[in-house]
Amino acid sequence: MTGMTYNNSYDVAAVMLCVSCIFYFLMSKRIRHFKHTLYAILCGCVLTGSLSNIFAGYFARIHHPVAANLAINTYFLVNVLTMCVFGLYVQCMNGYLMNRHKKYYLLYSIPAVLAALLIGANFFLHFLFYYDADCRYVRGEAFLLMHLLTVFYLVQTIYTIIRNAVFVQKQKIIYLLSGLGLVIAGIVVQMLFRQLQIQLFTEAVMLTLMSIVFENASLEVDPDLNIYKRKVFLDFYKTVCDLKSEMTLIAISLVNTEQLLSTLSSEEKAAAFRSVCEKLSKLVGHNNVYTYTTEKYAVMLERRNVRNYNIVENDFLIALEAMFNQSWSVGDKKVFFNALVTVIHLPEDAESVTLDSIFHRGRNLNFVDSNMILRDHKDVDILRKRTRMLNAVRRACENRSFLVYYQPIWSVDTRSVVSAEALVRMDDPELGFIPPDEFISAAEEYGLISDLGEIVLEKVCEFCATYHPEQYGIEWIELNVSPYQLGDANIVQKFAKILQKYNIPVSFINLELTETVDVFRNGIFEDTLRQLKDFGFTFSMDDYGTGYSNLANLMSNNYRTVKIDKSLLWKATDKEGMDFLMITVNQLKSIKLQVLQEGVETKEQLDIITAFGGNLIQGYYFSKPIPDREFIAYCKGRAVLP
Repeated sequence: MTGMTYNNSYDVAAVMLCVSCIFYFLMSKRIRHFKHTLYAILCGCVLTGSLSNIFAGYFARIHHPVAANLAINTYFLVNVLTMCVFGLYVQCMNGYLMNRHKKYYLLYSIPAVLAALLIGANFFLHFLFYYDADCRYVRGEAFLLMHLLTVFYLVQTIYTIIRNAVFVQKQKIIYLLSGLGLVIAGIVVQMLFRQLQIQLFTEAVMLTLMSIVFENASLEVDPDLNIYKRKVFLDFYKTVCDLKSEMTLIAISLVNTEQLLSTLSSEEKAAAFRSVCEKLSKLVGHNNVYTYTTEKYAVMLERRNVRNYNIVENDFLIALEAMFNQSWSVGDKKVFFNALVTVIHLPEDAESVTLDSIFHRGRNLNFVDSNMILRDHKDVDILRKRTRMLNAVRRACENRSFLVYYQPIWSVDTRSVVSAEALVRMDDPELGFIPPDEFISAAEEYGLISDLGEIVLEKVCEFCATYHPEQYGIEWIELNVSPYQLGDANIVQKFAKILQKYNIPVSFINLELTETVDVFRNGIFEDTLRQLKDFGFTFSMDDYGTGYSNLANLMSNNYRTVKIDKSLLWKATDKEGMDFLMITVNQLKSIKLQVLQEGVETKEQLDIITAFGGNLIQGYYFSKPIPDREFIAYCKGRAVLP
């Protein structure tokens, strides 16, 4: 056995660092979580260990062996507990503790309990360490047992970090391993140079590093909403999916915020959103609520707390519906929020579903019966299909694999094909042929319509530069433009660049705008239309007669052609339908517009529209949409039509 006196200056520094960490912890306005509780316990352990070591040295100097032994036994007990708690902290941080049963914690704590029993016996038997009657510190024959128990937790912690490295951000792993390396270095130095009590100091330095990196409340909590930030949610969601932990995500999207909050000031808006988050936090606990965007929130619960998708079977969903069916007081105003709620059971429901699609508010939601709409597992299947559709559209945009077909447009005056409508088609290698309405709708909803539109224009220009359809009597090509594209302030520059690349005159491209464009009219759209017109583009009004446009709009925008929706022609089977179609054609011709009738499929329909004065005809009576080569062959073989 050996004896030695120690210098406790490093322990004093450790005390100061621990006090600073505890003060920072108490002053930070964070959402309390089990991880944070473990950090507070860590600070307490290291502080207690440092003070115990200091008091052990003090009592040894004044020759009080009983007090010195009590202090040194406390020091070693706390040292093992520190490594035990730190291991739990690391597991909690990387999600390893999710859905763990009590049995796991009991097994994990066995070495710490064993250390406590050994230290309790050591106080009387002195087989580990002690201060002798002369107050000299002595290491007993079984002293290494304490270090082995500490090493067990260190190895287990390192193993957990390495095993779950793919689930944790590399930067976090670097910080964790750096902190552990510092502690291990402190242990080694203290074993080799016994007079240097440096281990607790290195642990205190690690705590300081953790307070900056892992316990920084400003990195976790949204200051405006007082719930976890989006990044915290994304990290947690990824961990849950990677570890295949059984959790339930409840995605809440506020739907009517643009219309509703137009009556509120910016301060009132912030207060309204914060109020929603506060009520959500009261329902499920503060550490289960996350922000996805300012108007979209995520609630993450253990699976046992949400038994099914049905409102009737879940107390939380019942309370959530009641919450949104009540008015919200914002100052002296009362408002109602419409909420779209999607329940996703993880990990199984997350397959082939993106977070954006889970939170996506979609269209045509009916809030007549309740201010909350719940999407169940059937809706999740729809989301899954929608996600596959979205991925297909993204693939097509990246690979520029959209196809462009051409449907001939026949002139009544020249009795020949004078134009064609360029129609986009999509044949995905995984999903096969997808109807245009489906993939165009997906592109519009998820912000890919501008990319799609540019690809179609470029393919049309490439077709014109390759086949020169003007040689076969084609005077222009009709190209559809989505109203959503007109929100792109750079659309004119993009279109101009494509036309210049293929040396296609702007007069050869006529842009078709659907009637719904009038619903989108605002300053940006008007400015974009004006720029397109100034550049030289002409316009056609598509789907006329479906209920949005009026003659004043047609006159003000200098439309070249108006395409009458096929439904008007198909309804002209009696006198009332024919009269309505005739009046429509006469009105359009009275303001000097060309009338293009789409959907002509029979000779009878052709005779009706030509008798009423239609100028241009499009439909299956002449040809369905066909690929570029077939279209050129069609033009060559049928230059003049009967």
